[in-house]
Amino acid sequence: ASLSRFMAELGLQATGGHWGTIPRFRDQMQRLIGAAISMRWEQETCSQQAFGENLLLADRYQLWWTPQILPTAPSPVSSITLSENFFEQLVAAPVPLDLRAVRVLKQSPLALDLYAWATRRVSYLERPTQVSWDALRRSFGAGYADTPQGRVKFRAKVLDALGRVCGVYSALRLEIEEGGVLLLPSAPH
Repeated sequence: ASLSRFMAELGLQATGGHWGTIPRFRDQMQRLIGAAISMRWEQETCSQQAFGENLLLADRYQLWWTPQILPTAPSPVSSITLSENFFEQLVAAPVPLDLRAVRVLKQSPLALDLYAWATRRVSYLERPTQVSWDALRRSFGAGYADTPQGRVKFRAKVLDALGRVCGVYSALRLEIEEGGVLLLPSAPH
């Protein structure tokens, strides 16, 4: 019903003013809604060909977030119209996240990323799959140097974050190995 109520559902305190949480959250929501994701890849058999896909998250949106002005009449309902491609991807491969887990993990972007990744990834696994430390670093560790020290620091941060994730997602089955993380088929959260 309101931005403040949505923030409360996420466990965020809604405060106004220039440095408050509402303007920052609103700005991040608008950036997310306006995001376009571009993916590109090459296939080993076709080294001369490039493949890619652009994904627009929303085709249009209408947001009525003006906390400083009290409305004299009921405000129109805020709405976001997802792009057809993004909507189809969500329906084809949904990632069921528990907002209670999001509230607990909200202080750690890495833990949130690993939580979303793990619940999606293990939901369709048919057999145990190892994800190497290098693959994890390429996916989640852009801020860590590709040096021995950077890799050690990244691994320590992932282990800490995975501990937090397992604390809220007890059905997650994984094993930490020397070469990476072994994911086992698990129920989505």
